[in-house]
Amino acid sequence: MEQEIERKIMSRINNPGWVTSRGILTDPSGQEDPAERLKIEEAMKSLAEQGRVNLWRLILEAEGTELLTVARPDLELDKELEQRGAWAKAIRQHI
Repeated sequence: MEQEIERKIMSRINNPGWVTSRGILTDPSGQEDPAERLKIEEAMKSLAEQGRVNLWRLILEAEGTELLTVARPDLELDKELEQRGAWAKAIRQHI
């Protein structure tokens, strides 16, 4: 199961370069299964430990929601969001 999640994560970060845990959920509408979210976050952390992605905490300003996020190692997500004028901020997480 974890390998499938990792494969899904790696395929989704190609464009636009990052993905949130919500973007990997089977049902991203918000009716999440906490166990599924935990598995996704563990896979994200594992990929970060392997150096394949950088780990970020995405803060959605309108909702006040925080999501674990991964991005390609060459993408500075905080600066990317700022340049786009996004209603979200990203804070780099270190493992």
